[in-house]
Amino acid sequence: MSAIRLARGYTGRNKILKFEGCYHGHSDSLLVKAGSGLVTFGNTSSAGVPESFVNETIVVSLNNEEAVKQAFAEFKDQIACVIIEPVPANNGLLLQRKEYLQFLREICTENKTLLLFDEVISGFRVGFEGAAGYYKIQPDIITYGKIIGGGLPVGMYGSSKEIMSSISPEGNVYQAGTLSGNPVAMAAGIAQLTECLKKNFYEELESKTKFLIEQIFKNLKSEISNFKIFSVGSIFWIAFTDKGAIRSAEEIDADSMKYFRILHKELLERGVYLGPSGYEVGFVCEAHTKADLEITAKAFGEALQIALK
Repeated sequence: MSAIRLARGYTGRNKILKFEGCYHGHSDSLLVKAGSGLVTFGNTSSAGVPESFVNETIVVSLNNEEAVKQAFAEFKDQIACVIIEPVPANNGLLLQRKEYLQFLREICTENKTLLLFDEVISGFRVGFEGAAGYYKIQPDIITYGKIIGGGLPVGMYGSSKEIMSSISPEGNVYQAGTLSGNPVAMAAGIAQLTECLKKNFYEELESKTKFLIEQIFKNLKSEISNFKIFSVGSIFWIAFTDKGAIRSAEEIDADSMKYFRILHKELLERGVYLGPSGYEVGFVCEAHTKADLEITAKAFGEALQIALK
C-alpha cells in the first residue's frame, strides 16, 4: 500500500498494473481480480471496495507480453507502476521466465512507469538479494515482509534516493504507522538477517530443498506422470499436473485440488503438516535436519500412493 502510494506520488499518475495470481496485501486497490480478455479492469474480490478504486487497477495475465503492451497502449502515460511478485508464490509457484521479467523492466523504463517487485515471500528465501538479485533485474521499488523483523509484524519498502525523497517530510507523500521502527521487531530482524548472512546459508538451504524433492520421488513406488514439484531456492510447490511448467494462474487445474485434499489429510496422519491449500507453497528452513526431510519424504511417498490411487 505504501509503496504504491509512493509510486503514484512520484509519477503523478493514478493507475497501477497488477497480474492475476499475484497477491500484494489487502488494501482496497489491490483486492481486484481479472475479468475476461487480454486487458480488463477487474472486479472487486471483496465487499466494501468501491468501484472507483477498482477502476484504477488494471489486471492482466502473467507471462503474456502482448497483454502488457496492450495495457500501455490503451492507458498511455497513466500507469504509475507495474507491481509483480518476481517469484509469484501466493497462487501456486508460477515461476516466470527471466526474459519476461526483463521485458517488464524495459517496457516500464520506456513508459516512465515504476517497476515494483513485491518480495514479501521471495525476499531472503531465494538469496540475500531476493529475486532481484537472483534474476539480476533491478526494480524501481522493492518490498519485504516479516522476515526483516524475525517474523514479527513489520514490512518495508525501499527505492532510490531520488524516489524516496518524495516521502514526507522531505516530499509530499505521507508515511506513518504505529509499528514503524518498532525496536523489538528491529532487534529480531537484525538477529534474523545476521543468520541469513552466514557463509553458504543459501547454498545449503537450496541443497536441502532439492534433497527433499529427490527423496519424495525416490519414495514413490511407481512413476506418477501427473505429479510435479516446482521449486526455486527454499520455496517449493506441489502440483498435480502433467505440464512441464505452470506460469499463470489460468494454467492451474482447479479439479486437481481433490488430490491435494487427500494428500494433506494423509500427511497429517503421518505427522507432516503442509499449508492447508493446494495453492500454497512450502518452505524448507535452516532448522530442518536431514532426518526431518527423510521422514517427510517417506510420509509423502505413502500419502501420494493413497491420494492418486
